[in-house]
Amino acid sequence: MYRFIVFIGMCILYIIYSLIPNDLIYAVYITVCLLAFLLAFQKLQPKNKAFTGFLFTVGVLIHFLYGNKGLDLFQGITQNLALLAIIILAPLIFYPLEGEGVIESVMSRLRVWQNDRRKSFFGIGGFMMMLAPILNMGAVRVVHGFIGKLTIEPKLLARSYFSGFTPAIVWSPFFASVGIALSFAGMPYITYLPVGLGFAFLMVIASVLLHRPAKSETAATLEDVEEKPDKSNRGFISLIFYVLFLVVLLTSLEFLTKLPMLLLVSINCIVIPLVWTTIRNRWDWVKQEFRHYQDQVASKTNMEISLFLSAGLFGNSLMHTPITSGLGSAISWTSQWSVLLVFLFVVVFVSTMALLGIHQIIAVSIIFPLLLLPEVEISLVVAAFMCIYSWMFSSSLSPLNALNIMISTSVRTNGVRAGIIWNGKYFAATFILAMGYILILNHF
Repeated sequence: MYRFIVFIGMCILYIIYSLIPNDLIYAVYITVCLLAFLLAFQKLQPKNKAFTGFLFTVGVLIHFLYGNKGLDLFQGITQNLALLAIIILAPLIFYPLEGEGVIESVMSRLRVWQNDRRKSFFGIGGFMMMLAPILNMGAVRVVHGFIGKLTIEPKLLARSYFSGFTPAIVWSPFFASVGIALSFAGMPYITYLPVGLGFAFLMVIASVLLHRPAKSETAATLEDVEEKPDKSNRGFISLIFYVLFLVVLLTSLEFLTKLPMLLLVSINCIVIPLVWTTIRNRWDWVKQEFRHYQDQVASKTNMEISLFLSAGLFGNSLMHTPITSGLGSAISWTSQWSVLLVFLFVVVFVSTMALLGIHQIIAVSIIFPLLLLPEVEISLVVAAFMCIYSWMFSSSLSPLNALNIMISTSVRTNGVRAGIIWNGKYFAATFILAMGYILILNHF
């Protein structure tokens, strides 16, 4: 319970400090973040301890060497808190869907479709596509928690999971990829939304054309399951409307309040389930679910908390070192030739870091500010899209990244097979599409 209180308290303090900036609140905020890091760090496996401990220690040393003192020594630790708060709080916004029986309705349909490869591909991919924008990485756990009970072949599952999940990375405000890019750019979410949704649509088309099974292909499962289908599409329709409702609500609130999108997302992760519970009077059911949520936060978020806090400290510290000047010179040189060369440099840099086990939070935090240098002649929205796409591309293909690990583990294969061999054509197609997309965006 103590760990849960500290972790949730950190998120609440982030919201309070964002709404009411105050030196005293800031001091408490920093202190709680440090306590949360230490509590999460204690529960990590040795290799994760070594990695996050290195990031934290080196970040502190760099800040010290550059003359920061007191709490300023930890000024970067809250850099990614807006994103961490969403990851911790996002499962709460799932309560209305589960409480209204929407998920069970969808699963009833999927159980009937499991003998048809094409319907299984579209059904599972669609299920993932509708949950991913609001549940983030939690969507993989939730979807496979249901789908894993069916006996669908691994290759079909891997393709459905990747093609359903990855479009959300390029447009959803619940994702760190979008949040970090827009935060650095100082760009309203409503400005980027058409760009992200437009490319997400192209990704969906690419996955359908490349991976949809032929109509004649059946027997996606190893056994037949007889069940009367729920002929209504209530579950899928409800999911679609819920996602649309959240997007419209958040963009409207951003326009009216002028508050950052990530802050609004965190607030609504608390407010929406609370309002639904009050209206529907489901307090007893929510209490039971909340106990499970407490256990999940206390035991399953240690790596995220350690990584986001230490990476924020480390990434912020690197911005004050000569390393960035070298990268900045390279980006400036590539921008003199072509915007596509800049894009290639960003993708290679972020992907190489990911292959070395260095999270995109660090890579993007380093490289995005360099894309905003005066001598780099690319538009703000192009810079944001480059980093967001690179995040999606590298997180899908790197066997050391959480997304690749979660999906490959779910389908019981290795990361190279799940990401590259089974989905290589899909990601190659998105790369080609991204190059054309950037050329178009850079002319506006």
